[in-house]
Amino acid sequence: MVKTTAINSSIRQQEIVDCARRIISSKGIENLTIREIANELKVTDGALYRHFKSKKEIISLLINDIERTLLTTITAAAQKSDEPAKKLENIFSSHISYSEQRKGVSFIVINETLNLKDRNLQQKMFNVIRKYLKKIRQILTEGVQAGNFRKDINLHSSSIVFFGMVQSLVTLWALSGFKYTLKKTRQIKEIFEIYKRGLFIVFCTKLFKIAIPCFLIHWKS
Repeated sequence: MVKTTAINSSIRQQEIVDCARRIISSKGIENLTIREIANELKVTDGALYRHFKSKKEIISLLINDIERTLLTTITAAAQKSDEPAKKLENIFSSHISYSEQRKGVSFIVINETLNLKDRNLQQKMFNVIRKYLKKIRQILTEGVQAGNFRKDINLHSSSIVFFGMVQSLVTLWALSGFKYTLKKTRQIKEIFEIYKRGLFIVFCTKLFKIAIPCFLIHWKS
């Protein structure tokens, strides 16, 4: 039987967020409605409608949750090391784990903000991603200034590639029907190594520049 208890005394905001995520991961975002959430939480539609008038308001709440939890996750991951390359690796790994635990809901929400064609929601989601990219750029800058990363890398493009690596891996995993453990796949390590080699290629260039003159000196003698 559906309870009629008022939402402000029986349901916390986080419960609604958690319920919305469960519906998205199990039934698809097309089934994310006020009525479906009310059914899941065993309250009346009216109890929810007093606080949320539409699906867009639920999506807005989910974006708030993504901003808080994802940015906290990657910040904590970066703080585990002082080395820029290790910071990036920790963020990459933690973002993969975050997405796996939440069944890729954050990327589904990103797509939904585009489908809804709501400019306010799109701007809100864009701001979250922009904060994420800023964090990655800061770490890339640290690496460049420390002489660890190539000085000619495009910081903005490199941060977008980083975000895109996670998104593509999570998308493929979701399309498979979540049939495998995402973090344990071989591609996770391989893809990050490819990215990291792109940052460190400067060392190969330096070695090449040193090795060739030495070879020529030895050959001429």
